Amino acid sequence: MKALDTGVLLALLEGSTRARDLLRKLRGIELATTEANLLELGYLAGAAPAKARKGRLAALEKLRQRLTVLEINARSTREATNRLAKGTGPVSLPAAAMLGALQAAGCEELLTDEPRTVSGDWGVRVRAVRV
Repeated sequence: MKALDTGVLLALLEGSTRARDLLRKLRGIELATTEANLLELGYLAGAAPAKARKGRLAALEKLRQRLTVLEINARSTREATNRLAKGTGPVSLPAAAMLGALQAAGCEELLTDEPRTVSGDWGVRVRAVRV
């Protein structure tokens, strides 16, 4: 399983050709994201002008249907807490929640357009992609 970070998902929602090409290359591979990522996207959609808001929220729900969405739950929180206690490096709490969920689900790789936001050893390969 490979996970898509918020920036990659946002590029998909905005119709990026590079993001669509990336998805074509990943055809046949289970793609995931986390509730933390979808919350970030929901926040952005909710902050859109009123005319665009309904369409953006609908597109987000459609995206949710096409991905495996990993929960932020007790197991993922324990994974994140254990990694943070080992001094994995500075990350935001939403990023720690995401990485804990990926680790708990056995995700092998995170595809992100912002690899510097993920520091330390989280047990998940981080691959930078251009979208």
